[in-house]
Amino acid sequence: KTNKKMTSLIWLCGDSSEMDPLPASYYGKLDKSNPVISSFEKDLKDNIFGLLTYSELNFVLGLTVMSMKLFDIWKKYEPRLPTPYFHERLLQIADFLFASKFHALQGECLCTFHLERERSKRPDPSGLQKLLEILTFLRIMMQAILPHESLCWLLYNGSLHIYNICRFLMSVSHAALEYLLWACVCLETSVPLLMPRFLPWRATLYCAVCECYYDGQAAVQAEVFARRALGKVSELGKLEELSGSPSSAETQRAFKEATIKLAVMVFKRSVYEPRKKPKGLFRPKQKSSLKEGHNIPWPRTLTEQILMELFEGNAAQFLAVLEGLWDSSCRPLHTGMSDEPEIQEVALELISAGISILSGIPLHPSMFFWKNQIPVESAVKFVKLLFRYEQWDAFRSLTDNLMAVLMTDSTCMPICFYMQDIQVDGDMVLDIVLFLWAKCKVVFQRAQARHYDQVHYLGKTENQDKVIIT
Repeated sequence: KTNKKMTSLIWLCGDSSEMDPLPASYYGKLDKSNPVISSFEKDLKDNIFGLLTYSELNFVLGLTVMSMKLFDIWKKYEPRLPTPYFHERLLQIADFLFASKFHALQGECLCTFHLERERSKRPDPSGLQKLLEILTFLRIMMQAILPHESLCWLLYNGSLHIYNICRFLMSVSHAALEYLLWACVCLETSVPLLMPRFLPWRATLYCAVCECYYDGQAAVQAEVFARRALGKVSELGKLEELSGSPSSAETQRAFKEATIKLAVMVFKRSVYEPRKKPKGLFRPKQKSSLKEGHNIPWPRTLTEQILMELFEGNAAQFLAVLEGLWDSSCRPLHTGMSDEPEIQEVALELISAGISILSGIPLHPSMFFWKNQIPVESAVKFVKLLFRYEQWDAFRSLTDNLMAVLMTDSTCMPICFYMQDIQVDGDMVLDIVLFLWAKCKVVFQRAQARHYDQVHYLGKTENQDKVIIT
C-alpha cells in the first residue's frame, strides 16, 4: 500500500521519467476515488469547458484549439483506462460538444436576428440578405442534427427560430416559404418529435405554411398542403390509438385544436371555390349589403350550412369566418367588395354568420379560443373586417357594443392594457392620413371653388359621421 501511494504521488506530481504510467486498474476500483480517473475527469472539465466558451467567440480557431487539446487528453489517458470506459466517455464528450456547439450557434443566430429587427422594422436589402443567410445557416445545422435522435431538442429549437424569423419576414411582405416547409419536414422526420405533445407546435407550423401560400396568391397550394397536414394529424391519431394507452384530456384537446386550425385553412378557399362560375356567363348583380333575418335559425345560407358541417361550436365557426374574410393582400384602410358577384355573396354570408355568432356568445379576455367563447382580440379583428367590407351600419353597431364591453368588463382590462402597449405602425398611420385626405379633399375643393365658408359648409354636409371618422 505504501508503494502504491508513493507511485501515485510521483505520477500525479509529474515526475514519471523513469517509469511507465500505471493503468487505472492498479489503484483499485474504477470510481471517483481512483487517481487516474479523477485526474482524467479534471483535465476534461478544466480544458473543454473553458475552450467551449472561447470557441463560441472564434468558431474556426476555437475548433482547432479544442481538437488539439482533446487529442492530447485522449493520447495521454487511453493506455491507462479500460477500453469500454474510455470509449463510453469518448462518445459522451463528443455528444456533449456536438450539442453544445450547435446550441451556441443557434443562440448566435437568434441574437443576430433580434439585432436586425431592432435596427429596422422594415429591413433594407442588406438586412434582408442577412436574415436569409441566418435562415440558410439554421437549415444546414438542422440537417446535420437530423440523424441524431438524442439531439431532437435542437431540431425543435431550430424550428422555433425559423418560425420567428419567417413571421417577421412575412410581416414585411417577403416570402419565407421554403424555410417553413423545411421546419415541418424536420418535425415529421424526427421520431421523438412525433409525440402528441408536440402536435400543437406542428399545427402552428402547418398553418404558417398555408398562410405563406395564401399571401402569395397560391390558394390551391394552400388548400392542398392543409389537406396533407390533416392527413398527417390523422396518421398520428391512429398511431396513438394503436399504442393502447388511454389518451389524456390534454392530448385529446391537442388533436381537436390541430384539426380545427387546419380545417380552417381548407375552408378559407373551399368556401368560395364551388360558387365561382366560368367567365363569360351572365352574372346578376348582387347587393353589397347584409340581408335581414338574423333571428332566423341556422343554416340560413349555403355558407352557414358548410360551417355547421365542418366545425363544431360557435368558437370554431367564428375562427373560420375570420379566416374566410381575411385577405393579407389588402391594406388596412383599402375598403370595398370584390368585383366578382359570387365572391361578394359569400363574403356577405360570412359577415352575416359572424354577426350572429358574435351577438350570441360571451367574449373571453384571453388571446385564444376557449371552449365556446371568443377572444376579445378576435372580435376586434372582425369589426375591422366590417370596416374593410364597408358594412357601415354593422360596423357602428358592433363598435359601440364592443367599446361598452371593454370599459365595463373588468375581465377584459388586461387586454385593454395590452393593446395600449402596441407600437403605432407607420403603414397604418400613412393609410389613415391618405384615407382622411381622400374623404376631405373634395369638400375643401368645393368650398374653395364656390367661396363658401368652410366651417359652415362642413356643418351642412350630409352623413357627416361617414366622412369624419372618429
